[in-house]
Amino acid sequence: MDSITIIVVLLAMISVLVVAHEWGHFIVARIFKIRVDDFSIGFGPRLLRLGKRGDTEYNIRAFPVGGFVKIAGMDADEEPLNKAREALLNNKTDTAETPLPPDEAPNTDDHFYSKPIWQRSLVILAGPAMSFIFGFLVFCFAGFTVGLPGGVTTARIAEVMPGGQAYRMGLRSGDLIQKINNQPIKNGDDMVDLIHMNYGNPLKLVVARGSQILTFTGTPQQLTSPVDDKPVYAQKVINPNGLAAAGVQPGDIIFQVEDEPVINSQSLASLLKNAVGKNTDLHLWRNNQEASATVKLTPAQLASLPTVSNFPLGMLKFQPMQAVQRVSFTASIKDGWGITSGIFGMIGQMFQRHHLKQLKDSTGGIVMMYSVTGLAVKNGLSQVIMTAGEISISLAIFNLLPIPILDGGHLLTFFIEWVRRGRRFTEQQQQTFLITGMAVIGILFVLIFTNDIHRLISHQIPQ
Repeated sequence: MDSITIIVVLLAMISVLVVAHEWGHFIVARIFKIRVDDFSIGFGPRLLRLGKRGDTEYNIRAFPVGGFVKIAGMDADEEPLNKAREALLNNKTDTAETPLPPDEAPNTDDHFYSKPIWQRSLVILAGPAMSFIFGFLVFCFAGFTVGLPGGVTTARIAEVMPGGQAYRMGLRSGDLIQKINNQPIKNGDDMVDLIHMNYGNPLKLVVARGSQILTFTGTPQQLTSPVDDKPVYAQKVINPNGLAAAGVQPGDIIFQVEDEPVINSQSLASLLKNAVGKNTDLHLWRNNQEASATVKLTPAQLASLPTVSNFPLGMLKFQPMQAVQRVSFTASIKDGWGITSGIFGMIGQMFQRHHLKQLKDSTGGIVMMYSVTGLAVKNGLSQVIMTAGEISISLAIFNLLPIPILDGGHLLTFFIEWVRRGRRFTEQQQQTFLITGMAVIGILFVLIFTNDIHRLISHQIPQ
C-alpha cells in the first residue's frame, strides 16, 4: 500500500472530523450570540481568506490537520481586555486602572464569559455532541450509498491480529484463502468451520495474494471469547438421546443452532428448549465435513437431552472480511445506531477492571491510526468510511475526559465555578490549571507513542 495514499487519507479524515467537531462549538456559540472571530480549516499561517460573514472570518491555513474556531473571550490573551470591559460594566470607569484600546466598545455581551454557565457548557458540549452525531450520520450515509460490511462472510482476510498463528504464518490483510488441506473453499463459512474444527491439527492454506498463489502452514490455536478471553467450545455428541430421531449421531459436533453459536452445554440446552414445537436447524461437523439436521422437539424429547462433551474450537486469529451490503434509508438508520451503540458498549466494557489490558491494547496514537487507515484503504471505500465514523465517536469520548485544555476540562471548571456560586478561577489558578492539563496531555502522548513504538518493534500492530 502506498504510504502517501494512506497519509493523505488519514489527514483528510482527521481534518473532516475535527472541522465537524469545531462546527458544533461554532453553531451553538452563534445561537447564544457569542462572537466567533475565526473559523479555520488547518493550523498555522493563513494560506487563503475565504471571506467574512458577520463577525466571523473564514480561512484555510498552511497545515492541513483539523481546524479550529476562535470564540471571543476564550483566549488567554483576551483576558486583560475582558477584565477592562467587565470593570466598565460595573461602573469602574477609571481608565488608569482599566485601560481599553480606543477602537474597542465597552460591550461584553458577545463574549464567551459574559454568558451564564449553562450556555457556556452547551457551547463546549456541542463539540463532542457533533462528533458523536457526525459518526452516527457517517454510518447511516454509508449504509444506503456504498454499503457497510455486514453481509455474508467471505474467504478474504480483513485483518490479521498480532501475536496469532496467522501472523506467524505470514498471512496478511487482503489475502484470499482458496484451499485448506486441499479442500476448495467455496465461501467464508466453509473457511471458518474448517479452522474451528481443526484445533491442534496442522493446516495447509493455499492463498491468492494479488497475482501470486502462495502456500502457508500452521496449526490453529484454541478459540477464545473476545469478551472475556475464555476458551470457546462446541459440543461433541456422546449419546444423541432425544436428537437421534433428527439424525444426530455419536461423534457429531454441534457448533450452531439456527444462527446462534453453541458455546457450552448450558447454551445448547437453552437453545434446544427454544426449539420445542418448531423446526430448528442444527449445524454439525461430522467426519471433517459440515452436516446439518432439522429437529422439531417434543416436550418428551426435551426431557432426554443429548449427552455431550466439550470440544475445543480452533482459530488462526484473523478477521474474515464481510461482504459489503447496501440497505434502505430506514434500515441504514437502524444499522447506524446499532454500530454506534456497539462502539459505546465495547468502550464501556474496556473500562471495567478485568478488561483494562484490552483498553491498553486498543489505545493508540498516530502510528496505530496510520495502521488502521492502511487496513481500511486496502479493504475499500466502505471500510474507510467505517473507520472515519469510529474515529469521530472516539474523538467525542476522548474530548469529554476531565483534563484541562480538553472540552471535559472546560466543563470541569464550569462545575467548580457553579459549586463556588459563580466565582471563577483567578488568573494564577487558571494558569496552574492549564499547565496541569498540558502536562497530563504530554504524559498521555508520551505513553501512547511509546506503546505504539513498542507494538511496532514487537510486531504487535494489526496487518
